[in-house]
Amino acid sequence: MKSIKYLLTLALCFCCAVAFAQKRITGHVWSSTDKGPVIMANVAEIDKSNRAVSATQTDASGNFSLTIKNPNNTLQVSYIGYRTVRQAIGTQTNFRIELVDNSTFSEAVKTVTRKTKSNGMVIPEREISVAQQSLNMDEMQGLSFETAGEALQGQIAGLDIVSNSGNLGSGTSMRLRGVTTINGDQNPLIVVDGDILEDYDTDEFDANDMNEEKFASLLQVNPEDIQSINVLKDAAATAIWGSRGSNGVIEIKTRRGARGKTRVNFSYRFSGSWQPEGMKMLTGDEYKIFLQQAYHNPNPEAGNPADQIVELQDLPTYTAYRYNYNKNTDWIDEVTQFGQTHNYSVSLSGGGDKATFRVSASYDHEIGTVIKQTLDRFTTRLALDYYVSDRIKFSSNFSLVYTNQNKNYDDGLMGYAYKAMPNMSVTRWEYDRERGQYFDTGEYYLMPKAATTTGMVSNTSNLSSYYLSDMVTNGNPVAIAEYAWRKWSTYTITPKFSVEYKFLGKEDNETQLNYTGEVYINAYTETKNSYYPHNLETWKMWSDQIDRTSNNEYKNFTFKNKHSLLFKPAFSDERHALQVLASVESTASTSTNQYLSSSGISGGITDPTAPGYLTGLGTSTGKSHTMALTGSAHYAFNEKYSLTLTLRGDGSTKFGDGHKWGFFPGVSARWNISDEPFFEPLKKVVSMLAFRPGYGITGLANFGEGLIYNQYGTYNSYNGTTAMKPTNLRLTNIRWEKTKSWNLGFNLNLFEDLIKFDLNIYHKYTTDLINSSVSVPSTSGYTSLSAANVGKMENEGWELYVNTRELFKVGKFSTVFRFNFAQNINTVTEMDASVLAANNSDFDYSGGNEQVLKRVQIGNALGGIYGFRYKGVYAYDYKHNGYFIDDTKNEFYMSEPNADGTYSRNTAAATGKTAPIVRDSKGNVVYDKNGNPLQMVYNYGGINHKFEGGDVIYEDVNYDGQIDELDIVYLGSSNPKVSGGFGIDFNYGRWTLKTNFNFRIGNKIINLARMYAEDMRTNKNQSAAVNHRWRTNGQETEIPRALSTKVSGGANYNALISDRYVEKGDYLRFQYFQIGYSFPSEKLKRYGISSLRLNASGNNLIFWTKYKGTDPDHSQYGFNPCTDSSQTPRSRSFTLSLNIGF
Repeated sequence: MKSIKYLLTLALCFCCAVAFAQKRITGHVWSSTDKGPVIMANVAEIDKSNRAVSATQTDASGNFSLTIKNPNNTLQVSYIGYRTVRQAIGTQTNFRIELVDNSTFSEAVKTVTRKTKSNGMVIPEREISVAQQSLNMDEMQGLSFETAGEALQGQIAGLDIVSNSGNLGSGTSMRLRGVTTINGDQNPLIVVDGDILEDYDTDEFDANDMNEEKFASLLQVNPEDIQSINVLKDAAATAIWGSRGSNGVIEIKTRRGARGKTRVNFSYRFSGSWQPEGMKMLTGDEYKIFLQQAYHNPNPEAGNPADQIVELQDLPTYTAYRYNYNKNTDWIDEVTQFGQTHNYSVSLSGGGDKATFRVSASYDHEIGTVIKQTLDRFTTRLALDYYVSDRIKFSSNFSLVYTNQNKNYDDGLMGYAYKAMPNMSVTRWEYDRERGQYFDTGEYYLMPKAATTTGMVSNTSNLSSYYLSDMVTNGNPVAIAEYAWRKWSTYTITPKFSVEYKFLGKEDNETQLNYTGEVYINAYTETKNSYYPHNLETWKMWSDQIDRTSNNEYKNFTFKNKHSLLFKPAFSDERHALQVLASVESTASTSTNQYLSSSGISGGITDPTAPGYLTGLGTSTGKSHTMALTGSAHYAFNEKYSLTLTLRGDGSTKFGDGHKWGFFPGVSARWNISDEPFFEPLKKVVSMLAFRPGYGITGLANFGEGLIYNQYGTYNSYNGTTAMKPTNLRLTNIRWEKTKSWNLGFNLNLFEDLIKFDLNIYHKYTTDLINSSVSVPSTSGYTSLSAANVGKMENEGWELYVNTRELFKVGKFSTVFRFNFAQNINTVTEMDASVLAANNSDFDYSGGNEQVLKRVQIGNALGGIYGFRYKGVYAYDYKHNGYFIDDTKNEFYMSEPNADGTYSRNTAAATGKTAPIVRDSKGNVVYDKNGNPLQMVYNYGGINHKFEGGDVIYEDVNYDGQIDELDIVYLGSSNPKVSGGFGIDFNYGRWTLKTNFNFRIGNKIINLARMYAEDMRTNKNQSAAVNHRWRTNGQETEIPRALSTKVSGGANYNALISDRYVEKGDYLRFQYFQIGYSFPSEKLKRYGISSLRLNASGNNLIFWTKYKGTDPDHSQYGFNPCTDSSQTPRSRSFTLSLNIGF
């Protein structure tokens, strides 16, 4: 019986314990802001490990009931958009809890230290010791930018940005603190959320073909998703990126979710764009007159060959030609149009205590200002942060980008339009014999192939005139755009997962040891197809490979994992602060590339994969592995003195034994002088004065994988078996390209940070420059090395950035001002003799016209411009020089008498004008033994061309009586000496007016477009300037005579590269202005709208320059100087935008 009593007692105790453990509580959750209950609020029991052990939600009346497991735990109540409430449970069984809106603030004021990320660590802004500058993309809201590169133009001191062209998707070229490399990509490294944005474009850029454009890699990042852009300038800042940071680093941070109510934002932008007015070209009538003279001038005594060109005649019996060649076609107008951009973007963001999220999607549809160009881009991005506890955080990013471009077959369509015959019709006209009139067939007119012999072609010959073969090849630009095409598409998928774990303390005042693990994947696919039909190549036969197609498929898969440990000890003396970061990352990449080209695809088939005559086939695979070890430490004392150290080691399979690892250190310090006691009297004026010295080394490895191994290719045969041989010399001794640089930075803030100045002075010295295809002695059995270390180069300069808070505040009115100014001087200090020999090759006298000279000279800048000095046009021919010793040879007289009835001599000597005769260094005429002035000659003993009246005067630098390569001089640098920008923003209540200007000074451009349009050597159309060409003796003009090289005696050298075409590229551009209005939120709430803003802006509407081309926005590449060869210029545009939030 006692046993039963004991058992009953134990059961009773157990039931009481269970009843105690399963205590039930109730409560009501309400909000004074919304004046009612909070429905679906999260109610949770939180244990000491910060885990939720039981949970429920409030009902429609805001009530809840919850069975708790331990009364010692904490009750947590949360809801999106409200502050989370935590309260001990204890013995209380009923709770009445008020939730306060996140937008409600108490009267207490808390001072927050602004922090930013630097060298992988988050540190106070007052301790930043490196050279960097940021751009908040919220300030660019409503403006139309295809890529982030356009948004940065004119905003960052020392970052020089030019548009590659006005074609869709062409992107920008960026140079940060000058040019530091001669091989491969010269743009800064682009980093998105801590991961490198690789440029996977499979087309190797050919600097000799400036009409070629690459895929703009920044198209993979939607500007609407960007929160901020941080530009790292000096080596101390970029050392953390090691071998990839030599050209500087642009860090892009995308938007993430924030705790609060779920918010929906929608934006729509419409942009209308058009091409600026270019060169004024000859009309069809003026063109015919010009060609008549160009063919007549070489042999005026022998008749005019132009009389045999039926396309220049208006012959009623030539019905097949008459209405097709007597037009006044403006080909630039025909190939340009009003461009449009439609951008739709939507995002959802929000979160609670446990998780925050942001999901966005954007679609762009662009129609270019050049016909048949379109670009479609779809981007979506997901950012999720999940807080498992106050120690563990999971984060994930996912982005998908799809682009689809319809491109012209040739990026230089504008060049074809400038050259096309203006008297030719766009469409084909036929003669209706029954009606006796011409009619437009609506088909594009395509010039038939040229005759193979001189003479007038017949009306039924279906041939173009013999002399017009170059115009047949140039074709009908509109037809080329309509019938031929390239189609590019890309897919980019980039998932990223990371976990953060706090091993020790969780608060800033505790010692912390935090681990971060990341996995990043980039899957990239690129497809490029092209088609060129036979009807655009009327001069070709079937055997000449017509109906050409090509298909290129490229895929890349990159996998990166990174592990980091951050140690932050807590000091009893809070004036001390220390952070130590160590990380290791490894990256593996694989790629495949397949290329197929065919011809003979007939029957209207344009699919590049359709079977045809195989003209090209290639396939390749690639694999690379890199590893990086990084260590950073930051120490600060009282936020007055700070020191940052960084060391990164990069390992790459590109290098041979002994060179696989490169080590890149960086060190910087900061002294906030204004915090010193002796500075106290100046604090009312100078709120910040700081000195920031820094030094570091960065590197580069701009060459391909696998070059440390022998590569083999087929070579003849032996006994019927194909033999193989090595095709390269192994690169076992190539070294990392390294740049050592120092930076002296100064910060000056005035009037409580009302005005801020940031000044940096720097010097960069690059050694072991890597160059491709370096010549070697033929005794090695090879002609060149794939790559080699060849030289040294330096950049030095300074930059200033000024910005303000709101100035001139009067009532609702205020202004904000910003300004940046930078100077950079680039100098080649050392170069391998083989590179100098390859780039400084002998001048090609026979092909000297329009020949861009590529020169490398020690002591001058990279991309220097070399050529002849232009001194005008000879006013008289040799016969009319008037300096013959035998005066009877000087007896040429004016056609009109003087006032006294006498006639003056019509010679250079009598009028004081120029003639093609030789003079010595003192200006005296040089005579031959017969008393005749020596005639100026081009390449004496070689070409031996004698200059005549109407020819260009080139300076005879050494006074040897001939123009040759000894007269070639340095004409200037392609790199700007000064660049920058400034802007003023005006605010009045809810109205804003934003403006921005950018400028470049000191660079020069070879205006090849003007050269082509003024040389008058071929059948290309010319600019209207040639209407002022030289025609007769005694005429003074800047434009030489028209001489067609198509006929005997027409050889001339009036289009040699000279400072006639080397122009200053200085400009000041009104980059944009924007007017915006934000509607009052209190009036929008009744419609369920939280925000509404309208913007209108104008972009690139005005610029001031003396440059004679369409747009001076051009840059150099590698050893090549800066040229303008009729690339499509930047368009002008206006933008209307709507941003609405819910």
